[in-house]
Amino acid sequence: MPVIDCKNRAGLSLETKSRLAEEITTEVRNVIKSPTDLISVTFADLPAESTYRSGQSTDDTLIFCHIRKGRSDEAINRLLVAVSATWAKITDTSEDNIELLVAEYPAKFTLRGGEPLPEPPIV
Repeated sequence: MPVIDCKNRAGLSLETKSRLAEEITTEVRNVIKSPTDLISVTFADLPAESTYRSGQSTDDTLIFCHIRKGRSDEAINRLLVAVSATWAKITDTSEDNIELLVAEYPAKFTLRGGEPLPEPPIV
């Protein structure tokens, strides 16, 4: 935890996904100070007929950032801006086509290796 869950139009190359995962991990580490070994980045490739906004087909990317509760609003906003900018830069996508959100979970309800995670660093 954090888990950065990217729902994107199918077609990104393995190289692009690898670069996104590396750079998003770096941004998450820099902004909210999570240990690198706790940061996961996932991709869900969606076919063209599976993404709509306002009832119209779109090629938007939706990025869900799941983090432990306890970061400041400023840190969360910095995280969203950094992830959006990273995605736009690497995929050559307009940020108008990227939507992000953060969901926060109490650390006591997050497990890794069967053990609860510690409270997050204060940022």
